[in-house]
This record gives sequence, structure tokens and C-alpha cells, in this order.
Amino acid sequence: MSATAWKPEPSSEDNDDDHKESKKKLKKEGAGGWASTRRYARIPLKIMAALATVYVSILSSERYFYYWVQTSIERTDMHVSEIDFPAVTIIPINLSILKAEKLSKAYNLVQSVVWQTPMSARLTDENFTEFSELENWNAQSWGIYQALQMNCQHFFTECQWRRKAMNCCDLFRPTKTFNGFAFEFNSLVSSGRDETWPWSVASCGSYSGLNVKIKRQQGLYTLNTMGVIVHEPTQLLGMSIDYSSEDRIVVPVEPLHFTAELDVRARPVQMRRCYFENEIPTGKSRSECIYKCHVNYIISKCNCSLELPVKATQDEDNIAAAKESNGRRICGVKDLACFNQHRLSLFSMSNIIEESRDNVFSTVDCGCFPQCGHTQYHTSTYTEKMSAHTNLAAAIEIDVYFQEETLFSYRSMLRFTLIDLMVSYGGIAGLIMGISVLGCINELLDRFACCRIPHGS
Repeated sequence: MSATAWKPEPSSEDNDDDHKESKKKLKKEGAGGWASTRRYARIPLKIMAALATVYVSILSSERYFYYWVQTSIERTDMHVSEIDFPAVTIIPINLSILKAEKLSKAYNLVQSVVWQTPMSARLTDENFTEFSELENWNAQSWGIYQALQMNCQHFFTECQWRRKAMNCCDLFRPTKTFNGFAFEFNSLVSSGRDETWPWSVASCGSYSGLNVKIKRQQGLYTLNTMGVIVHEPTQLLGMSIDYSSEDRIVVPVEPLHFTAELDVRARPVQMRRCYFENEIPTGKSRSECIYKCHVNYIISKCNCSLELPVKATQDEDNIAAAKESNGRRICGVKDLACFNQHRLSLFSMSNIIEESRDNVFSTVDCGCFPQCGHTQYHTSTYTEKMSAHTNLAAAIEIDVYFQEETLFSYRSMLRFTLIDLMVSYGGIAGLIMGISVLGCINELLDRFACCRIPHGS
């Protein structure tokens, strides 16, 4: 019989160790499974958070790129002495010429259509066929100017500036318009202007500004209707043109002042809708831009070319180009009906041309923007008849003044700057994604072994 070797039975401690190890292994496997599950479950949440961050960032960017410039009231008590008194242009619109009744009627017809006076709305087709023998509407070729006296000594009878009597020829400068002549006051673009212009006033109310009296009987012709344009000293045109045949024309002026921060210049012109002074090309003012836009519009509608006034072009080549533009003929008296049909004044300061017809509303934007620092002069004209016994008084009085002693001043500023945009991006990323610049730097440094922080430290 062979002997059997005895083996000691495993102790309970060894069984416990193996059991613990197996439990740990199972626990690790279970923990690893849950960790993978949690890891993969975070992916769609991170994607949704990233999309939300991008969406909110885009909304924030729109405030920066599309709504950056904001115009708000800067002051409500700006005094009129802090701004320039407006320039005033006086134009004879309707007149009667002795011994030239038919030519004076033709002249008045052209004036009514070009200036779009209230009489133009009452014109019929018969009015435009009455002067078929006149090929052009240049009054200089009709001999009318031989009867017109351009001397201011004969044109005015009395002039006052800031309640003080002055020589009218010291206040006004004669100038030519598209189809006639005019006298300008306080204009920086008139020829032979006073070196001290523009002038200012320190008060408001009647007779506190410019007050003039004009003789109705001017030699061989009689003034029936006057036109008054109140405009910026640096511009040729005004917000509106006031016409009257009454004895007294009162023009209260309500100015609005506009300025802009230099930071606004960072935005495109189409967004801020204004030019800074050094951005405007030489001789290209807003009134010239609007004038040429209106001329081009009416030329395209009536298919004829038109001479621009010399002072509105400042360029002899433009006049020659207008005569030979696309081979078109020069507009004549027979084209007045087309001009009147579209009812567009060549001397209006409106940047928007309304071409609505038959209950269909449509407009044309000239895209002519003002200077970022400028003053608008709005008027509310009324007239008075001084003589109760005669139809026409011996003189026409024009009174231009500021209606109030203070005005509103507006300022354009950046509504949402680049710093605001950066703060917005950082706040959105931190709120939704929990991302910060410092956290990103630490995460990048942890990728390199030399930069890792020991776990025990």
C-alpha cells in the first residue's frame, strides 16, 4: 500500500481574498460599463450645448453687425447761438413782362413745372401745346433776361439783419439757378460770398433774423410769386421750397442738430447713413447728389437730356456730357408735360423720390447721405396780405427767423462695440458650455508631460 500525501486545506482568509478580488474585478467591470455609458450620454448633451452657444452667439453678432449705430437725444437745451443761421435763397417764380405777354406766360409755365409750384397741379394738356414754336426752355434765348434787372439795388427796397438796417447788397449775392436767377444770403457755396459767412443769431422771434422787402414792380416786369428756400449754408437745396404771391411771407425755422462719435466711422456708410467731413469728395455735396439723382430720374422717364446748372456741377465736362448723353436730344418745352406728369421738383431736397401711380406705392432711394455733423432747418411757412384795398402791395416782405431759442441736439453712437461683443461671447460660452480662457489654457498645458501638475501636490 502506497502512502498518500497530505495537503493542507485552504484557509478561510485565502478564500476571502479571492472573493474580494473577484468582487473588485466585477465592480471595476461594472464601473467601467457605467463610465462608458455616462461618457457616451454626455456627447449629445455637449452637441446640443454647442449648438445653443453658436445660435446665441449669432444673435449677439447681429446686434454688432446690423444694429451698431444708434441716434439718441444728446441735449434738449442747445441754444440757437451755437449753430449757424440758415442760408436763404430768394427766387422770382412767376412774373408779368410788359410788351412780352406770351414769352412771360411761357416763362411762368416752365417755372411752375420745374419748381413744382401749386399752379403746376392745375395745368392741362392745352397749356403745354400753346408754345409749340419754342424748341427749348432756356429763358436766356427768349430775350426775357433783357427785361430782368439783376442789380440788388433795384431788386430790394429794405433789408434788416438782427433788427438792424443794412445794405441789401452786403447781405445778398446774385446767382443763377436752373432756369432763372436768384439772390442768396449766408451761403458758403455762392460766388463772391462774404468771408465772414456763415452768420449766427442769439435770439428768436419775428424780425430777430433776416427781414427783407422786395419791390413788386421791377422795371419792365412785375413780380407775382416768390420762392424762398431755407437751407444749410454748405448746401444748394433745402428741406422744402415755399411759394407765395402774398404781401408778407413769414418763415419760422425749427432746426435740428446732429453729431456723431468718431467710433461710428468704423461702420459702412450704408449703415451709419452719413459722411464724415474728410470722406466727402471735393465738390460733391449732398444737395448736388440729390439734384443729379432727380435730374437722372426725370431724364430716364422723359428720354431727353438736360443741362445742369454750372454751380451744381462744378465741372465743365458734365455739361458737355449732359448734351450728348446716350445721343439723347436736349429737353424742350414739349417735354414739360412729361415733367409735370411725374411731378418731381428738380430743386427738392428729398432723398426719396415717390413714383407711385394708380394706387401702387413705390419709391426710388437716391442714396445721398448728409454729413454726420450737420443741422437740418425745418420750416412752417405762413403768409399774410398786408393791403386790404389793392390786389398787390408795392412790396413783398420776407421774414426768416428761429421759432424757438433752444433746439434738440442728436448724437449717433455705437450701440454695441467690439468689446461688448467679446464680453457677450465669453458670457455665452461660460454660461452654457462652462468654457473659459484660463480653463482652455490649462487643458492645453496638461497635454504636455512637462507641464502636468503632480496628483500628490
